[in-house]
Amino acid sequence: MESRQSEEPRAARFARYIEARRFDPPRPLLIKAVALADQKEHALDGGAGALNATKYLLSAGFAQVTALDAAPRAREVASELADDRVTFVLSRFEAFDFPANHYDLVNAEFSLPFIAPSEFVPTFARLLHSVKPGGMFTGQLFGPNDSWNVENSGMSFHTRAETEAFFRDFEIVHFEEEDHPGTTKLGEPKHWHIFHIITQRAAS
Repeated sequence: MESRQSEEPRAARFARYIEARRFDPPRPLLIKAVALADQKEHALDGGAGALNATKYLLSAGFAQVTALDAAPRAREVASELADDRVTFVLSRFEAFDFPANHYDLVNAEFSLPFIAPSEFVPTFARLLHSVKPGGMFTGQLFGPNDSWNVENSGMSFHTRAETEAFFRDFEIVHFEEEDHPGTTKLGEPKHWHIFHIITQRAAS
């Protein structure tokens, strides 16, 4: 069985999603996380997509933003931005060389579930280790009740307990669970099971 998410080639689907989000405002979770960031030297926008979050991070005072995305359309959007404070990297999370203890804030909006299940744990561990001591992580993971959680989806889903366990070296600042029917940005019906997360890495 496959989900609707996997019926269309992923690259084409991501390109349509990026176009649909081009002019969306920053998400409230990111705004809240940025307000809690003590330092604003360097942020990582993982799964940058339409670069909405990247633009907000710049406007909020981050000196540098690395925008990471595997979609060629995201690279085109980044080139249109033409801001020397932004470094765009065309890569999946699994292949990115996360620098240890490097970012004041790591933002991963609705992108982490697309990491392959076999690669999720080591990849996410590297991502979290790239947050500086005292720095912030914000993003979403998907729960087991999500309607995309079907055989051969190629996506990763986690229980609440598993999700909380990933952050044993972090203080959980905000943790919100959604579990309800809705629609996707592309207008398709979907049952969402989402964990919205803000955490702060221990200072030492």
